[in-house]
Amino acid sequence: MTAMLSGKRILVAEDNEWIAAGLVDAIIGCDGVALGPAQTTTAALALILELPDGAILDANLLDGPITPVARALCDKSVPLVIFTGLGLPPDLQRLHPDIVVILKPAPYETVIRAIAAHIRER
Repeated sequence: MTAMLSGKRILVAEDNEWIAAGLVDAIIGCDGVALGPAQTTTAALALILELPDGAILDANLLDGPITPVARALCDKSVPLVIFTGLGLPPDLQRLHPDIVVILKPAPYETVIRAIAAHIRER
């Protein structure tokens, strides 16, 4: 998996500290740069200003659904993967039914491979 992200900046929005740390470690282990982790939508929205190349988002953060963050990223054509135990929020599923969703638990390698592939497709 090394160099799979090759300097790509990946926004991480995850409120579970253990999962967030695992994602950050996996990103760094693939030669990527982790932006975050953000535990709230407010913090995640602020990280969008750092121009991520991709994003890994939990569907629900401490202050609510990830929908505003996902919308902002989609508006900027930033590839994203939703990594959640709950599935896609209904309003986001209606707007963007093609968003990649990976259900927890899943290996971090699966998530990294998905975002790397999505970035390459862009």
